[in-house]
Amino acid sequence: MFTLLLDSSKKAILKKIAFFLVLGLLTACDSEQHPPYAYITNQLSDNISVIDTATQQVIHTIPMGNRPVGIALSNNNHAFITNSEGQDLTVLDTETMEVISQIPTPAGPVGIATNNEGSKVYIADWYQHKISVVDPEREKVIATIQVGNSPAGLIVDDKAKLLYVANRDDNTVMFIDTESQQITRSVNVGKAPFGLALSPDGNTLYSVNVQSNDVSVIDTKLAKVTRTITVGEWPYCAVVSPDGTHLYVTNQDDSTISIIDLINPSIINTVDVGDSPEGIDVTPDGKHIYVTNWGDGSISVINASSHTVETTIKTGKGSRAFGKFIN
Repeated sequence: MFTLLLDSSKKAILKKIAFFLVLGLLTACDSEQHPPYAYITNQLSDNISVIDTATQQVIHTIPMGNRPVGIALSNNNHAFITNSEGQDLTVLDTETMEVISQIPTPAGPVGIATNNEGSKVYIADWYQHKISVVDPEREKVIATIQVGNSPAGLIVDDKAKLLYVANRDDNTVMFIDTESQQITRSVNVGKAPFGLALSPDGNTLYSVNVQSNDVSVIDTKLAKVTRTITVGEWPYCAVVSPDGTHLYVTNQDDSTISIIDLINPSIINTVDVGDSPEGIDVTPDGKHIYVTNWGDGSISVINASSHTVETTIKTGKGSRAFGKFIN
């Protein structure tokens, strides 16, 4: 009788162990079912392509507003897209892949950024030379900030409570306090700054200067340019690798990207991509670089270790994805 009870106890214990092992496996599998997606605005197709970066395939094509350009992703499963000719902002639920709202904005919305939680969205108004601050919950513009001429690239640093703005026709990058919504610093950079990239620690900002074919390296603590790096013809956007060791820059007129070593600042490689590359982002694990090619409506996927194009993905006409497009 004692032996039978002991066997029953062992069985119960083994069942509990098996239950928790299965639960752990299910949890692990569940987390693996959500690879990062890339959201590509196709300006001339009036839609976005959603790419599963695990399979490197387009899994959704979603209609947007009139001429979608800029994109920003938040941590609350929202994507924010500027429609340059529609003069509005599309809010997309990235879990259901459904459009939540279309929010009117002033004329010329192009560059866009959001804070991590997605409670504030900042839109650069190309024509009226200001930043519109949008509350997506209230579905309205709640403030405007006058900046330099033709603001383009935007980046939010939540930790520092700063918004960085590239003013293309002023050759400046402005620092804006996100609490007071006041300009605190203005830094002179190269000619026609457009895209911006920020190091993971927030200490270094990179301004991509279209007409001077270079990148201004800005110390954010000193608000000062510390170095200028020459890149290819007509550079447009940039992104820093997750470990902060490399900068990747798209060169439109060369149809290339420049790969820059940030430890010993210099170009270490130049990679041929599609026609007229514009937007660029990197996967969270740092293994792949995604480049949007405006001219041939495609994405070049680059292996970050070998610096080679692994595959080319067809998207839509005028693929641009100006901003942060990989979640």
